[in-house]
Amino acid sequence: MAEDRINLVGLAPEFTLPSAAGGAVSLRELRGSYVVLHFFPRAGTPAWAEEARAFQALLPEFTSLGARLVGIAPDSPSTLARFAAGGGLTLLSDPDRAVARAYCVVTPAGRVQRATFLLDRAGSVRWAWRRGKAAGHAEEVLVTLRALQAADEAINPLIRARRAYRALSGEPVAREALERLVEAAHLAPSCFNNQPWRFVIAEGETLDRVKGALSGGNYWAKRAPAILALASHRDLDCKLSDGRDYFLFGCGMATGLLMIQATQMGLVAHPIAGYDPPAVKEALGIPEEYILIALIVIGKRGEASTLSDKHRAIELGPRERKPLSAVVAWNKFGDPNETEGI
Repeated sequence: MAEDRINLVGLAPEFTLPSAAGGAVSLRELRGSYVVLHFFPRAGTPAWAEEARAFQALLPEFTSLGARLVGIAPDSPSTLARFAAGGGLTLLSDPDRAVARAYCVVTPAGRVQRATFLLDRAGSVRWAWRRGKAAGHAEEVLVTLRALQAADEAINPLIRARRAYRALSGEPVAREALERLVEAAHLAPSCFNNQPWRFVIAEGETLDRVKGALSGGNYWAKRAPAILALASHRDLDCKLSDGRDYFLFGCGMATGLLMIQATQMGLVAHPIAGYDPPAVKEALGIPEEYILIALIVIGKRGEASTLSDKHRAIELGPRERKPLSAVVAWNKFGDPNETEGI
């Protein structure tokens, strides 16, 4: 039933449970595969048997899509083992129903409800079915998985949607939202987990001082309710034998994650380089020996009428990028003969 099918987003609750095949299975071990996670009240019932046969029949197709089929029930591992032979399902025992409760599939009376969760390869819940009928369920899950895999193989829509917009509304951005942006940035990878990025969030009078140090071309940023300064120092990250300082790369990755998070939240996060570095560092108390890598202008979308003719045309025009052949080569740097087909 449509009302029993619920679209969810978020990391699936972790678990480690004893397996009917012996040993234990952890959800973390399944990362990299799609997971069809099915909760059922008890093995061996007619509804369970019908559904198990349906999933078994479609197992080659699920496997071809890189999916693992996992069933969880309160039964003991020995009981589940009686129904596991040739099933293709990984059957796990959840006797105290702790995992079922984490997935909100236990009734007030303590009974586990039939429910299926579709997890993506990163471990996020992408779709869920609750209390559905056994007939046709496996086929519906397979159709949903095919569509999900096709979507996951495409460019992430948030990446496609991200633009360096300039038209800002001036409406305040909640402090909690700003904290969420830097939290996303802080999850970026870094050399030996050094985390070299240092952010300073400018608001109020401090923000006014930062805006006073912007170049003329960044007039539009003066409408921003917040500006983030990104600073770092070469000693905060790896220094490699050929003279490379890795901190700039790490800070760039952090900024990329911040911008994707902002796009998801409906915010603009626009890095700029046009400002007076000493003046901004003085306003924000950034030590002289640190490099002020960029300012990141944060705000909500506003009216394009606030922009110059040039910027308004860019704001409302199509996204323009160089062709991949201009920036990618195969096997030899810059060889146009090695870029055919891109």
